[in-house]
Amino acid sequence: MIIYVQNKAFPHKTFVASAKPSDKVARVRAQLLHILYELGKDDHLFRLRYKGQMLRDAFTLQDYEIADNAILTMMPVGKSQEMLMEICSVSSSQFSFDIHGQPANVKNALEAEIQTFDLREKMVVNFKALLNVHLLFVFLSMMTVHWYSVFWLFVCWLLGVWFVPTYSRIGGFVGNTSHLKIQFCIGVLVVSVACLAATLYFCISGWIFVASGDCSHWVESGHCTHKKIYTASFFTLHALILILTIVMGAFMLKNFGVDVGDFIERFLVQERNIEQVMAMARNGKVKEKRAAAYDLAAMAASSEDNKFRIVAEGGLDVLTTMALSRDEVIQEHAVEALAELLTIPSIQDTFVESGGVRTLSAVLHSPVPRVMQEAAYALYTIVADSEENKHAVVEDHGLDDLVHAAHEGTILCQRTVASIFLELIFNAEIRAQIASRNTPTQALVQLCKTNDPDTLRFSLQSLEVLAIESADLICAQENLMELLLDLPFRTMDEKLLLLAGKILLYYAENRETCEQLLSHTQARDTLDLFGKTRDAILQKVTVKIIFCCLEYPDLKAKAKHAGMKDVLQYIRDHAADKETWDMAEQSLQLYSSPDDLSGLPTLSTLEKLSKMESKQGKLSGSQSSLGSNTRKDAI
Repeated sequence: MIIYVQNKAFPHKTFVASAKPSDKVARVRAQLLHILYELGKDDHLFRLRYKGQMLRDAFTLQDYEIADNAILTMMPVGKSQEMLMEICSVSSSQFSFDIHGQPANVKNALEAEIQTFDLREKMVVNFKALLNVHLLFVFLSMMTVHWYSVFWLFVCWLLGVWFVPTYSRIGGFVGNTSHLKIQFCIGVLVVSVACLAATLYFCISGWIFVASGDCSHWVESGHCTHKKIYTASFFTLHALILILTIVMGAFMLKNFGVDVGDFIERFLVQERNIEQVMAMARNGKVKEKRAAAYDLAAMAASSEDNKFRIVAEGGLDVLTTMALSRDEVIQEHAVEALAELLTIPSIQDTFVESGGVRTLSAVLHSPVPRVMQEAAYALYTIVADSEENKHAVVEDHGLDDLVHAAHEGTILCQRTVASIFLELIFNAEIRAQIASRNTPTQALVQLCKTNDPDTLRFSLQSLEVLAIESADLICAQENLMELLLDLPFRTMDEKLLLLAGKILLYYAENRETCEQLLSHTQARDTLDLFGKTRDAILQKVTVKIIFCCLEYPDLKAKAKHAGMKDVLQYIRDHAADKETWDMAEQSLQLYSSPDDLSGLPTLSTLEKLSKMESKQGKLSGSQSSLGSNTRKDAI
């Protein structure tokens, strides 16, 4: 697949890299290093970002759900070039930097690859020249005693000319047969060996004849002719040419097996000396701690073994301290490393017991968006994997810190915070605690203003569960009603519309908010859009909302004035199932009769939720969706 890479340092250039989904990010970075080498900028230190996520070298493109034609951004490692040079000057012994800023072993690997590709270009050119020599031997073979050899020599030459690849170090392989380069080398070896066998037979038999009989004195007489002497000499030279062809074919086969990044990749994802890195993290100066924090984040992302090794060296305490550093670079990479470590449940328990959650909550107030985002994701891993650890997140001022991140965070941070609230609300005790306060609910309402569908889904699901806990709390959110009524004009996702409809039902069941609902200018249009969906549950919810408005005599006139009858008629005429038709038909009867419509199924909120869909299945679905999407999106 093709990947495009942008960089503000090169405003007029968009780099292009080719990769497979199973390739590591380090492979793409290696290709970019080759491009930068051609521009004379191979000392440029960078990391890759996709949809706000910093990509780790040890992860694959498939891990980040990077598809064909994706656009990545090349980001410098730090806040300024001076800061980069400080980091580069103090890395570990296995990852030392030279004065140009690029790691010495990475730079050496880059130069080794460039030499390999330069050699490849020369070998391809020389092999094409060798094919011209073979063509000469094709014509010369017609003058030998074994003139019929011209047929297979010509066929072999023709196939070689047809399938020989074209290569340049900058442009790579080109041509219709370039994808068969390995098969071509194997074919060259097989055909050359076969031809060599025939040539050696002709060569040996020819010289045996020359060395005996009439040609023993090298004088033409009898059966000894110049043609037979020429034949023996020809096949001797041809055998040498074929041996040279076999040698070149073997070297090309080995060389063609090297791809861009084969040498560089292992140095980009190599393991550092953890003891040395931890020593720098504990006792080093600011620039040394920057390098240590970066190394710890890279090591933690590389493997689970590294995670446990870091923890065994006391890394949790060190990283917790570094996460509170006033240096933004140290803080950013320390929180990034913590987020990686906390993906292991056993490490989470140790971290929570040591009081590290308070540190992460405090970091949510960081002015650096990436630091806030990484802290939010680290908290999500804690609440998603352990029911016991959820209480640690809401202790002290944890809810207030989440509210702050909901208001001030980036889109990705808000998505993560919304998912944290949803996970917390699953816990009955925490749900009661959240329902007893207004600020968390207001934060969820704030998150409903986003256009990000995942954030909207998590927020609406949280509000729906909160409504079951305390309907009055939801009805007190006046801004929420307006956001819910406006939702069909922002998205046509029926799942989101269903969540909005269920929450609006709580407003309809309250006498005061029901009047506000009918007075809203968008109420009729919104319910009309709800009714025009083919979702049977959403149609039932829409009918129930209107019916609740008709239950109050003074509001019945407002409902008629708002044109709710048209909505009911449409739902009746386009009902998704019989129950929906019955509910719409009986609601329409209320317009022409003042009697109470006792026959209409008046489901309570809890009964309605239970009947319309399995709540537990829905919540489990949201959790599984979150587990598969949030990690890649949140980093």
